[in-house]
Amino acid sequence: MTNQTDSIERALVAASAWLVEHGFQLNNREWASLILIGVLAAWLLPQPHIRHSIRSVIRSAMSPKLLIIWISYVLWIALFVFLAQWQCLWDQSLTKDTVVWAVTVGFVSLAGFTDAHKPGFFSRAVWKTAGISVLMEYLVNLSAFPLFVEIILQPVIIVFSTAPVLIKTSDEKKKWQGWSSRFFLILAAALLGNTAISLSSAWDSIDFRLFVLRAGWPVGLGLWVLLLVFLWSLVSSYEQAFIRLELARPDPQGVWKVKAGLVLGLGPNLEWIHRAAKGGTHHIARTESVWATVQAAREFKHEQLAKKKAEQSYQADLKRFAGNPDVDEQGRPVDKREFRETREALDWLHTCHMGWFRHAPTVYKHELLDRIGDDFTRQGLQIPSGIVMEVADDGTKWYAWRRTIGGHHFAIGANGDPPNQWRYDGRNPPTGFPGIAPEWGKSPFEADVAPNWHE
Repeated sequence: MTNQTDSIERALVAASAWLVEHGFQLNNREWASLILIGVLAAWLLPQPHIRHSIRSVIRSAMSPKLLIIWISYVLWIALFVFLAQWQCLWDQSLTKDTVVWAVTVGFVSLAGFTDAHKPGFFSRAVWKTAGISVLMEYLVNLSAFPLFVEIILQPVIIVFSTAPVLIKTSDEKKKWQGWSSRFFLILAAALLGNTAISLSSAWDSIDFRLFVLRAGWPVGLGLWVLLLVFLWSLVSSYEQAFIRLELARPDPQGVWKVKAGLVLGLGPNLEWIHRAAKGGTHHIARTESVWATVQAAREFKHEQLAKKKAEQSYQADLKRFAGNPDVDEQGRPVDKREFRETREALDWLHTCHMGWFRHAPTVYKHELLDRIGDDFTRQGLQIPSGIVMEVADDGTKWYAWRRTIGGHHFAIGANGDPPNQWRYDGRNPPTGFPGIAPEWGKSPFEADVAPNWHE
């Protein structure tokens, strides 16, 4: 029995020594995080629906495709460590830092591969990874506050971090953004002050090589993982584009030629590949040779580039003509701010009316804006949206209008069962229901009464 106890003690001592050697000593900030996570788990896990949700998430995360991504991620991190060790840039005490970074910051970076096609994604990611904020984060984390302060502080940080994002009403959002900015400014000053005091008191015992290595380690890891993000985004985008080609091609024979031609035509440009995955590639799918596909892919790229330039010109005109009361040669306002957002919001409201119309009683619903929460943020409008809606007492007709920031009015409505739809835009809002008020015209979709709906 004594020998067995001694063996256990020796194993525990060896394990403790290994953990210390590999940097697994926890500071007060890390202990506070573990305690709060433990409290949260103790509160949530006894609830059956929470356990069911967690199991569902784990099953989804362990799907074959995602499992390949996780394995490649682990191997990619291991390769970075191997290369760092080969170049004498590795220290065993970085093990904990590497593991913590990989399951937090690195995991978030990897999950962003679905957004890698967006313009400026990698430049923003590089700046976020290697910018001054990373050094500041390293410095403020060198020294922690007392444990009870950390336990109180971390939930407060979460509140001030999430509230400005979760709140949708513009006034409340601005208020929380102001509070949050002041809070984090004070917190950063306190953290840097605490770090400065700790460093000054232990200056003679600092291992400066390890100090610099720890500061640069997350930067190197972040840039390394961005390469993997690019590779997986490339694979994912081409996979979706290939599916689109297979669906559009009438004859499955020779589909490999089409795929090869698409790759040769678009190359590693994530933006064009993503656009091909969204559609517009029917003519590419019907080509019969690799070279013909390459030519079709290049034409597709030129078409998309023209659309991109047109959008850039549109955005530039929004700024150039902001507040300008003039009209163009066709009599349409040159100040088109919120035109697109207003049209999309009203179109979505019409879609919602068609859907709810079929719910008993089969009439247009007076309280529809309340049911959807007056939320048109996906269409680019703030809350409240500014949309005014009128529904007839008997529910047989309705209309809604909105005034843009430049003073132009858009309106949409119906005077019969779905999919009946009328549109209008002008300097003034409509005075009544479609088919009754004269500004709507004599029939739906009259171009003369809705010239700015069709741009």
